[in-house]
Amino acid sequence: MIEFDLLGPGPSACLALADRLRGRRLGVVNNAFELAPWADFLAAADRAWWLAHPAALQFEGARYSGNMLSGVQQLAGVETNWCSGVLGLAAAASHGAELIRLHGFDMHGSHFFGRYDNGLRNTEAKHRRTHCQQFAHWGAAHPHVQVINCTPGSQLLCFPFELEQP
Repeated sequence: MIEFDLLGPGPSACLALADRLRGRRLGVVNNAFELAPWADFLAAADRAWWLAHPAALQFEGARYSGNMLSGVQQLAGVETNWCSGVLGLAAAASHGAELIRLHGFDMHGSHFFGRYDNGLRNTEAKHRRTHCQQFAHWGAAHPHVQVINCTPGSQLLCFPFELEQP
């Protein structure tokens, strides 16, 4: 079984968590690349995010977006309005993942680094609800991929929880 871990940028993400995931197949979402620059891939859906984080274009693993951008792959069959976390699921599945464990997907509207201060906006509650629905739709459309949420206190409730021990 091909397993992937997916590290999101939520407040529960940290260097210690990234270090625990070292040696596993790992995808990172948005700013989580700063915690695990050695990951297999980086998924960030928004063009504005890529423009605000030019260092991400130096990420050595595969780079995915929901939009066409120079130096970044656009996955076939991906909706351009998907949130970055769902893009991360699709990227892991494109790498053959049959089991994906989610870490750092708190879905509370903040990040491990706090609130954005570079012109980007933090996700409002109504958009977080839409993102949770996108995760649920993706999971239903991909029943061959098992997704487990390993994020303590996560508001993403569409996948079973299994909290890993440190």
